[in-house]
Amino acid sequence: MASEFQLVSSPEELGLSSRAITEFFSKHGKLGLHSLAVVKGGKAYALSVRPFAVDSPHTLFSLSKSFCSMAAGMAVHEGLLSYEDSVAEVLRDCLPEKYDKRLKEVTLHHLLSMSSGLEEQSDHEIRSSTDWARAALSYKVVHKPGTKFHYNTMGTYLAGRMVSARCGMSLRDYLMPRLFEPLGIKKPQWDCCPLGHNTGGFGLHLGVTDLARTAQLLLDGGVWQGKRLLSEDYLARATRKQVDNKDLNWDDPHVDWMSGYGYQFWMARHGRYRGDGMYGQVMMVDPKSKLAVCCTAGLNLMGDEMDALHDLMDQLVSLPKEKAEGRAALHRLEKRLVFRAPADKGGPLFGEGNYLREDGKSLRVEIPDDNSLRLIFRSPDSQQPLFFSFGRKTAHRGEFPSFAMGERPQAYLGRFGVRDGVITARVVMPQAPYRTEIKLSRVPEGLRLVMDSVGFDSGTFLLKRAGQ
Repeated sequence: MASEFQLVSSPEELGLSSRAITEFFSKHGKLGLHSLAVVKGGKAYALSVRPFAVDSPHTLFSLSKSFCSMAAGMAVHEGLLSYEDSVAEVLRDCLPEKYDKRLKEVTLHHLLSMSSGLEEQSDHEIRSSTDWARAALSYKVVHKPGTKFHYNTMGTYLAGRMVSARCGMSLRDYLMPRLFEPLGIKKPQWDCCPLGHNTGGFGLHLGVTDLARTAQLLLDGGVWQGKRLLSEDYLARATRKQVDNKDLNWDDPHVDWMSGYGYQFWMARHGRYRGDGMYGQVMMVDPKSKLAVCCTAGLNLMGDEMDALHDLMDQLVSLPKEKAEGRAALHRLEKRLVFRAPADKGGPLFGEGNYLREDGKSLRVEIPDDNSLRLIFRSPDSQQPLFFSFGRKTAHRGEFPSFAMGERPQAYLGRFGVRDGVITARVVMPQAPYRTEIKLSRVPEGLRLVMDSVGFDSGTFLLKRAGQ
């Protein structure tokens, strides 16, 4: 291991192939990756698709779970907790008046391995509560703990609350001197529940180079620059199968979600393991080849992403290292990686007014001037509209409030153009996976709406004019 973690200018400096990267983006350029880092031997090569940046914080979603797991492992190593501690005992002050006495059998081990046995409903509708722990602990234990896998984000939240209860501080603050500062990671944002506790199973914001440093720590068995940060016992537990997660009832089973689950890490093909989060946030580790890949993304097809990343890891090692010409091709690719503005031929804007969809959702189109556009989406089951502004010559910089309690607002860039009678408006969030491309065209009834999105509606919809 190198004495100091380094960012390098080509995969060849890691003993790997630039050609693997160029072929990956040639084949999977439309997959939806925002940034990618390849990690080996105390070094990382990283690139991003603008406006995303390799060092910019990105919403990790459930990849946050792996960091909550590391905090739990550290607390156990320090003697603050044990894996056999009961959630009912550690969080006894959070127990509702009437609770299932079998909660006393649910341990930190069960929460970390997603085998608590809590009712599946315990992972739903809790974010509307003020006290998430009390709400989660109000559900029954319907399976013997340790016998059945059930992916439960509130279980991770409870594990994080167990750590915080014993260490007397937030997960983020506990990890600062123990993980983030040693790795050179600046103080990150970790979203909080209404009572101010870190959400644990989601809500951590890190850049891909932060993930690369964490992956190098895992590759080196928990040791960073000669200092042990993660215990051998914890890593042995976290990165091996603790519970079987095969579900033959899945409509479209994928091997990477059915290879076993550790402590907030998924087991994967070829002896690899990973932390991952919704819409494509991944930290994949291969202990055999001492190689890791990390990425942030905004995509819907994570199975396709897993297949692509496994192929990339294989080709990084198997393809020949490139000479100067091949490395120059990679540098040219880096400059081309950008979310381009919608095509604009200067055509007039149209369609100002209110419109209704068959499902009851509505759209209001506002045109302040030829270079500005506002779209306001409303749903009958939500009081909060989606409100986006777009610029024509330059992107409008706005802020999207959030989808759910506990998520911080996200900055967005909105840009539009008009071509061949079609308005194309695009939203990109530089620190999150959410995006949407909206195409509006005239039809006799009103407008035709085509949406291609991550996190928002997708599809083709007929909008009928309503009111003024």
